[in-house]
Amino acid sequence: MEANFAPAAGRDSVVWYWRLRFQTSGPSENQEWAVSSFRLINGSPGGWSQSHHGQFRRDGRTTVDVAAPSGKWDFSDQSIGVKLSTRGGSTGTGPTFLTSYGIAPEGTSPYVINCAPSTPNMLAAVFDGLTLKAVRNVPGAYDSCGLNPNMYYHFAREGTADNLNTPARQAQLLALLTNLKPGQYVALVSMNKVNFSAFSPELKAALKALGSQLIDQLQDGDPFVFLGQKGPGARPAQERTFDAASTVARAEQIITLDAFLRTRAARGTITSTLIGPAKQWGTLFHTVRTEPSDSYTLRLIGIDKDGNQRQLNPDVKNRQLALAGVSAQDYPYLQLVLQMRDTLNRTAPQLKQWLVTYEGLPEGIVRRDLAEAKDAKVYDAATLAQQAMTRGELTFPVYFQNVSSLDFGQPLVAEITVRDASNNVRTAKIQSLRPLKADSTATFNIRLDVRGLLGAITGQVNVNPRLLPEQFYFNNELILPPFTIEDRNTPPVLDVAFDGQHILDGDIVSPMPVIMVQLNDEDKLRAVRDPSNFDLFLTKPGESIPIKVPMTGSDVLFTTDVEKGIARVEYQPGKQTPLPNGIYKLEVQGRDATNLAASTQRYSIRFEVINESTITNFYPYPNPITSKAKFIFMLTGAELPRDLKIQVMTLTGKVVREIMMAELGPLHIGNNITDYAWDGTDEFGDQLANGTYLYRVVMDNPGQFERRRTAGDQAFKKDWGKLVLLR
Repeated sequence: MEANFAPAAGRDSVVWYWRLRFQTSGPSENQEWAVSSFRLINGSPGGWSQSHHGQFRRDGRTTVDVAAPSGKWDFSDQSIGVKLSTRGGSTGTGPTFLTSYGIAPEGTSPYVINCAPSTPNMLAAVFDGLTLKAVRNVPGAYDSCGLNPNMYYHFAREGTADNLNTPARQAQLLALLTNLKPGQYVALVSMNKVNFSAFSPELKAALKALGSQLIDQLQDGDPFVFLGQKGPGARPAQERTFDAASTVARAEQIITLDAFLRTRAARGTITSTLIGPAKQWGTLFHTVRTEPSDSYTLRLIGIDKDGNQRQLNPDVKNRQLALAGVSAQDYPYLQLVLQMRDTLNRTAPQLKQWLVTYEGLPEGIVRRDLAEAKDAKVYDAATLAQQAMTRGELTFPVYFQNVSSLDFGQPLVAEITVRDASNNVRTAKIQSLRPLKADSTATFNIRLDVRGLLGAITGQVNVNPRLLPEQFYFNNELILPPFTIEDRNTPPVLDVAFDGQHILDGDIVSPMPVIMVQLNDEDKLRAVRDPSNFDLFLTKPGESIPIKVPMTGSDVLFTTDVEKGIARVEYQPGKQTPLPNGIYKLEVQGRDATNLAASTQRYSIRFEVINESTITNFYPYPNPITSKAKFIFMLTGAELPRDLKIQVMTLTGKVVREIMMAELGPLHIGNNITDYAWDGTDEFGDQLANGTYLYRVVMDNPGQFERRRTAGDQAFKKDWGKLVLLR
């Protein structure tokens, strides 16, 4: 199947996107879109180009990304964690701040013992918005404390009334916040009982300008931690105070905030998609716009046919670079790596386009659909298995279409490889008569002898198995479905059924059972045609020596189906006279036409005959019934009931459902599980309510069968049982 599209005429150098998928797909087919793009450049040779954000998103990107729809490149965010912790100032005047509290960037611990930790105070730390390093040169005069690398500002003196609750110290804090440079972060941690009600409107306004939304809600002594950034483009503030839902008094609560300092990365890398394959390389063009603080390095990488990489140019300086010196035979693929830097402003250089011109290669694909259009089952596992089993060879056509505008320079080769379960391999090669022209199709008539291969078979056809250069090779394969060439020396399969049922050892059967012994042989060319291929032995009750059943007796019927490889013996040991009560033992062996036995030992099973007509209670399973339930019971004797029904009624005696014998499915002497499964509905098909119901079995001739006692009878009262609906 192929799709064709001719883009309408438009502006030069415009990027076009296309996507494709099946309108209707099968359950095993991929429903995702196949997506790609191309660029029309008037007068340009063919090649590879990226100039739009949608194309750039297919590249590998490390700490840099492109935005849509603007196409602007930005370095990715980076962050470090900062832990802010404190305790409220309580309602008294004593210290509550512990030296384990404070401001701790990740990987460090706070050191606040020299930060007046026993008096009302505010611990502050300032960080550069780009490097995220601590800033110690905020304009103004402030007390400092801490220990490298955690150096802080604070606003009190230990053991004096000179603390943050004074106008002078609050003005000092306001000066610190005012003198922050745009982009800088400030972290604040309250210490002991801070009188937030005494903060001036200007100080609160400065905190609000940094993003605080809690400052107006704070009461004296409340715990408070804050991380904000100054200036336009600032990131949202991170802050915390008391938990209103806590049972601990607000001024006594311990709070912790795991905040983050965020910035842009200073470096990033863009790695292009693979470019090629090419028959001959042309020219590399690139356009990268930079600011004074930006720089970049463009590396040119060559990739050989085995995927090995080699750096061909470590730093492409010119916007236009001739690639005549790059051998397409050695390096059919290229890749571009753009390394960008800006450690000052952290603005990424702007990649606008990169483009490589080259002469491409032809491209062909296996057209499975063309063969299946002529014969829908040409590649089916059953078709291939039948060919192998009946003719000893595989024969089918393979169509290969050149979907490009370029010719293949030489005739193509198709190679078929088939492997069996023992790793035996058969191969064959077929060559086309002439080189495959552009937009044309070659037919390879595959013929492979598979005689001698056995078991599970896998195989594939590969057209142009990397012999001639081509754009892609993955779509040159035709994977054959797994199929089986049957080993005709495998033992036949023996199947034994009593009255059409597979019984368990010791099960009860009819006194006049029809025992069907069936031999299934995979070798249909050598069918079993003689009853002597079967051995049947019957041991009667009270005896220990098995008696061989004559295959010529009137109670034995032999039939065979040569085409299906099936041979049957129908044995009726009670045909003349019903079998007496007791436990019998049947032993069976079967052999194929080569005298290969079905098993190393005889199949052996015991069965019991009870001539008296009895019936057990019916047991619903499962009970309680959550969805549906079948009925389990046992019959003995030679005859089935003429008719019976199961009555279901409410505890008040109302009959809500009668299940007739015809609904139950086939019954037989012995253990029965009904084919019918009751779904808890009444006579009208409506769902019955959950609860307990009574049920019983009513027979048209109650005297025909005696009640057979079982351990489950204790759950019945006067032949009535209970069932529970529980959905």
